[in-house]
Parts: sequence; C-alpha cells; structure tokens
Amino acid sequence: MHSSEDTIPGPKLVIDHDGGADDAMAIFMALQYQKYFGGNQVIALTTTHGNVNEPQVFNNTQKFLNIVDRRDVFIYRGSKFPLVEGIESDYYFGMDGLGDSESEFLEYEPIEAQSNSAALALIELSKKFEGELIVVALGPLTNIAMAVRLDPGFISRLLKLYVAGGHIFSEIYNEPEFNAEMDVESYYIVLQNSQPDIVTLVPFSQVYLSHNISREWRVSTLGSIPSELIRALNVFEQKSIVKSEKWILLDPVAMAIVLNKTQIIEEWRYTYNSIDLCGRGRGTNTNNFTSNEYFNSKIVYKVKEEPYKKMLIDIFSADLK
Repeated sequence: MHSSEDTIPGPKLVIDHDGGADDAMAIFMALQYQKYFGGNQVIALTTTHGNVNEPQVFNNTQKFLNIVDRRDVFIYRGSKFPLVEGIESDYYFGMDGLGDSESEFLEYEPIEAQSNSAALALIELSKKFEGELIVVALGPLTNIAMAVRLDPGFISRLLKLYVAGGHIFSEIYNEPEFNAEMDVESYYIVLQNSQPDIVTLVPFSQVYLSHNISREWRVSTLGSIPSELIRALNVFEQKSIVKSEKWILLDPVAMAIVLNKTQIIEEWRYTYNSIDLCGRGRGTNTNNFTSNEYFNSKIVYKVKEEPYKKMLIDIFSADLK
C-alpha cells in the first residue's frame, strides 16, 4: 500500500479535496513546495463530492497528478454523498470543475485508485504516521467525519487538521458557506471531536475580508508566468475568472497557511466552533471566542495579502529557474 518514499523523515501530507480549479491550485502548491522549497511530503490525495461529483473528482485528480508529474502520489476514493443531506453544487468552476474546455491539460494517463476507501485510508495513515500526519480538508468533511465515527481516536493521532470552510457570522456573512453546507452533519461531527492544538479552521469569510486581490492581478501577473502549471490553471479558471472583479479563492489560501502559516496568518483566535443543524439557520457556523466551555479549535481571523501573492509567484515560477 505504501511506497518507499514513506521512509522520508518529517511530516506527511494528505489532501482531501473536491476536484475544482481551486483544489488544483492548492494541490500544485503543495507538490511544488515539496519539490523546490523543502515542504512536507505529499503522500496521498483523497476524493470527495463537492465542486463536482466524486467520479469527476477522481478523474480530475488523475489529471492533476499527470500535469505535475507525480503519479507516485496515491489516490483514495471517498464519499459520493453527504452523510444525511446536502446541497447541489453551484458548478462555479464549470460542470467538470476545470473550466469545461477541450484543452490538452484535460487529457491524462489513468492512475488506478488504491483499494481502501478514503476514510479507512485516513485511519490507517494516522496510525502509521501517528503524530506526523497533516490532513488538509479542502471540500466537504464527509471523509473526515466517517473516519472519526469509525475511529474516535483519529483526530488525536494527527499532527494537524486544517479545515478550509465555514464563515464567521457577521452582517456580511450570515448565510452558510459552501463546503460546510454541502455536508452539515459531517462538519458538526468533526468539530464535536476537535482539539484546538490540532484543528485549524480557515473560514472563507475571513479570507474574503482580508484580501483585495483583483482579477487583473490574477490574469496579468500570476497568469502571465510562462509555466506549464499556470497555463493549466488559466484554463481551469476560464469560467470562474470572469464572474468577479476580485479574485478570492479559499483553497490556495488554506494551502499557503499549511505551507507557511507564520508568513500568511496575521491573526488567529481560539474558539468553540460548531454549526447549526436544523431550521432556517442550518449550515450556519457558530463561534464562541469567550466561552467558559473548552475551546475546540483555532480559527484564522485575518490573513496577509502581499506575502500570499509573493508565495504564489515564487511557487509557480520555480519550474523556470
């Protein structure tokens, strides 16, 4: 099940994702950071429903690994559906999650998935690499919740769990966030079993409020880097990029925090975080920053813009040096 590279010392990274253009950028960042900047070893990608359905996520995962020439990274297929009830995708990045083009980048040599399901693989990897495994959840938390339900000690064996999703409730953000609403019960289960020294939440609301990155910067500065990965990402974002004058993607910011949190995080807080399960508020996150109850997580409250943009340029220019 495991490759010889598993003997490389240091933390291991597993990325749980839902197959969109934002996931592609985050995955490329992690693999590039490992290759050029001494980053943690990416040992597996796990698939879940979200931006697109899970079979499409599996197809997209194979495309990502072919593009970056990392076919050694294992793929574990995960949940096709939420635990109870979710929402329909908004197909923000296209029906295939990657811009609905006929680009050469969408051609790929098949990579066979591993036999274990994502949840069982996460449990096994947490035991094999106890205290060394970092899990980054970029989509709905179905696979993570299933791992917790099957093995309540799962989270406690991790070095870190980063969750990209949710909002901090405000007048601006008083509706559910996409990843959280896609599987509300899973989010609830994970946070009910969370530990603040292990679990870090990266809410979309705080990324949006912290960053004012323009579409023009994405197209003319980052998008002009003459690398294969940027050419691919330009194709993958061709449907989403025209939808807003701002360019704010959650998954790459979350990955930047994983790769170098001291450079990217400006402010974080301890919180008791949860999510409403019922009624009109279903999917809405709750945070108590002063609760007498124990805190269950850290939450990223503000992120830096310029160091993040520099990191993107450095990572996606590395192939050219």
